[in-house]
Amino acid sequence: MSDVHTDLPQDARQSPDPAQKRPLDGIVVVETSSFLTGPFTAMMLADLGADVIKVEPPGGDGFRKFGHNREGFGASWTNANRGKRSVVIDLKTEEGIHRLKNLLATADILVENWRPRVAASLGLGHEVLHALYPRLIRLSINGFGDTGALANAPAFDSLIQGRTGIVASEGRNGKPAVTPFNMVDKVTGAFGTQAILAALYDREKTGRASHIKLPMLDVMGYFNFPDMFQHRTFDGDTSAWKPPASQVLETSDGFVVISPANGAQMSKTLNAIDRPEWKEEFKQMRDPVAMADEFFRRVGDVVKGKETTYWLARFAELDVPAAPVFSLDEFLNDAQVANNRLFDFVDSPVGPIRTARYPATFDDRRFPARSGPPAIGEHDDEVGGHSETQPRKTA
Repeated sequence: MSDVHTDLPQDARQSPDPAQKRPLDGIVVVETSSFLTGPFTAMMLADLGADVIKVEPPGGDGFRKFGHNREGFGASWTNANRGKRSVVIDLKTEEGIHRLKNLLATADILVENWRPRVAASLGLGHEVLHALYPRLIRLSINGFGDTGALANAPAFDSLIQGRTGIVASEGRNGKPAVTPFNMVDKVTGAFGTQAILAALYDREKTGRASHIKLPMLDVMGYFNFPDMFQHRTFDGDTSAWKPPASQVLETSDGFVVISPANGAQMSKTLNAIDRPEWKEEFKQMRDPVAMADEFFRRVGDVVKGKETTYWLARFAELDVPAAPVFSLDEFLNDAQVANNRLFDFVDSPVGPIRTARYPATFDDRRFPARSGPPAIGEHDDEVGGHSETQPRKTA
């Protein structure tokens, strides 16, 4: 597959319209966080129109150069920090704390993911900030909460996965496995954005600003509960957890995914593989988990006999929920993705970068990234904060 970048002429790319109204136009966010949780939260707010000012230490956010990078811009950092402005402030100095407070006087929201005791040690505890800026909404993301034995323990994506049952549940053949690609961090970031939007609405109604505390542990307990904890939903249920049957089926030359979600779709699947005589057998099975395991085992045995293109066409013909197993490049080149105008390019200090637009549309308005990631301290002069600033009186 060719790279989308080479297939997309410059004049075919969608340039963000700076005049286009976005829901959070006029909202100012100060972000002091690192890694993915807080930055991903703030990036979504930027996509929705907020002016996000990223506060970095001298030398820049330590996560900037992490992993795959170009000229010191890590791809993961870039993808969570585009659309923001960067200022450098040394919070280990009195002058730096003074400057940050001046910035907060102009802000609606503070996003931070320090360990619970750090804010107070900097003189930025909630009581101090609330007294100075009563309309400032503060999001504090941490690993385990601000009380209890783990309050100040280090918290990273894989560690939260280990404690919340994900690693045990993801494993196969008795070997636990971490879900890759920082799922916990990104889910926490999405919940952070949701909580901030609720706090903005609450402030509009009551005039009161909230201090939002968001432990990653609590987020994943909430997020995983609907399906992962089915066997612990009913009081007194001590059923053994069983991994769900794999919906990935091997073909003669690759793989397909199927997802028959009810009896009618299972019936169509059996018709598609020319095994309608199995329907009555499956109807007689009283254990739904055992029935699903047997269903996918039998269907998988048949699907192995023919190539992927045959099965995708056959399943589509009989309205069986099915999909190909795409590589990342195949997904980027998918016709439906192009139709949805999900990806585009924006300029950055290291050249054009691919970005994903905010996924929701508002009255068919799409919100692509407004800009790439900032260079370290790129906006020091225009953002200011060096002198006394009067607190904002309106949202």
